[in-house]
Amino acid sequence: MGKSLSNKIKVKAKELGVSVVGIADASLYREAPENHRPGDILQGATGVISIGIPLSRAVLQEAWPTQYTRSIFSSTVLIDQICFQLSVWLESQGVDSIPIPSRGPLYMEALSGNILGDLSHKHSAMLAGLGEIGINTLLLNPDYGTRLMLGSVVINGDVLPDRPFDGSVCLGEKCMKCVTSCPVGALRPTGIIDKVRCAKYYRQFQDLYFETWGLYACRSCRSVCSKIVEKSQ
Repeated sequence: MGKSLSNKIKVKAKELGVSVVGIADASLYREAPENHRPGDILQGATGVISIGIPLSRAVLQEAWPTQYTRSIFSSTVLIDQICFQLSVWLESQGVDSIPIPSRGPLYMEALSGNILGDLSHKHSAMLAGLGEIGINTLLLNPDYGTRLMLGSVVINGDVLPDRPFDGSVCLGEKCMKCVTSCPVGALRPTGIIDKVRCAKYYRQFQDLYFETWGLYACRSCRSVCSKIVEKSQ
């Protein structure tokens, strides 16, 4: 049944409007922080469905900060709706599942000061074969670069997972433009990011743009990387 259910899941996800979809093996999250693994979220979890919808190139490269922010909001709402619908459909197939919120800041450990989501969408996408995590700590997809907005659904059904991504998309030391483009030096050449420094920067205008939490998201490393990655493919 595993292959049959996996195929059904992918067909249903595409029907709901996703551009890419894969299934990660729940047993491969051993290096994830405690309480942030699929089995911590759903008892008996067997896999994680990873979905992605791309932002348009114009939004990422040319839109004003407020327009880009609004697109981020809209895309995460859409992804959450798709994950919710997918979860309801899975229940009709006799499979338990829990959709993971796409939009921050819904941090499981917010009270402790740690900036960690319930489950890492980008690591789930990598384990589901959708791309590589680059030096900028973002998912790099061969077709969409860094433009994918991601969502995840934890499941405990009999699925056949995809193989983790083993290709090379990030140009590494040959590029490093993501590191040099960061306005606050939050990125390290080793692929480590200072999350607090990054977050403080993109929240600095919240008194002016309170509706969008400041400007919500800086896109310097994301924009410069997508230009390079998509051009090189």
